[in-house]
Amino acid sequence: MVWSRKKHIPLIMSLILTSGIVAGCGTNNDLSAPPENAPAQNDGTGTEETNQGTTTGEEGAMGHDFTKFDLEVEYENNVKYEAEYEAEGNGEADIEDDLNDVSIKGDEAYAELSPLLEQLNIDSNSDDQDVMSQVLEVFGLQDDYKEFELEITFGDGTKKKYEEKR
Repeated sequence: MVWSRKKHIPLIMSLILTSGIVAGCGTNNDLSAPPENAPAQNDGTGTEETNQGTTTGEEGAMGHDFTKFDLEVEYENNVKYEAEYEAEGNGEADIEDDLNDVSIKGDEAYAELSPLLEQLNIDSNSDDQDVMSQVLEVFGLQDDYKEFELEITFGDGTKKKYEEKR
């Protein structure tokens, strides 16, 4: 039987294409453990603890478990400190600080609030007085206020309101 060169071309081309496809798919299925000094990877299946002991989920960018944080502390002569953070949508942040004559919004307010909120070690089960004391301390506010009002929505959907009038 005599084979012509024309019959070999399709066979050779199919072998080349098949070997190219197999090589392109790769065979590096190394499932060994990562090196000890490799950074941790989050597989997105749960929450992780941060150094402050608060959980991160959707709010992980800030390192706390609040979807809303609305603080208003009023002092004598109608002097107020207000800080608002809301994670929904693109997120919003505002600070109105009559004590230091500061009014900032957006990214600048977010950058200032972020480290403060991360320092708070509170959850929906925390004692009301402990929450108010922590907030005053972390935000550097005096405790001689006339009115303290704080509304927090935690990552689990729990809404809490902390109030005290003097």
